[in-house]
Amino acid sequence: MNTNLLERDKKIFAVVTVLIAISILLAACGASAPSTNPDGSINVDVTLTDFGIESSLTTFEAGKTYHFTITNKGAIPHEFVIAEPLVGGTVHGTDMEMMHEGLIVEVEEDELPPGATVTVDATFPDHVDEALEFACHTEGHYEAGMRSAITVK
Repeated sequence: MNTNLLERDKKIFAVVTVLIAISILLAACGASAPSTNPDGSINVDVTLTDFGIESSLTTFEAGKTYHFTITNKGAIPHEFVIAEPLVGGTVHGTDMEMMHEGLIVEVEEDELPPGATVTVDATFPDHVDEALEFACHTEGHYEAGMRSAITVK
């Protein structure tokens, strides 16, 4: 075989290998960074299951706006709130009016039947004195552990 053709094939193979490696690295870097919208808000995907909450982000920055896409993949309706954890770990029997005054986000259960998706924008306050959490305040759900701690810096 012609040595010039062999050398050319080796160079092409090396270039293709490097391009593939760069593509893989770029894809991996892009997957870890949250996506942003033209208005600067940061996308957050939240999935509600029966007695579980999963989110694409759990650490947030005060003063930034987040675009939450909340999907109920459970078999029953759920509520989604961002609020301070409840004292004593119970929803019912607490002063509901006081509790709802401190909510950053509230999507009520009639808006989140099984299969529903709701979007809502929220900006975390510049200072957060208490820990916050994602939670479902539908009767019995919070008590069953349907909550997830989040961090606001």
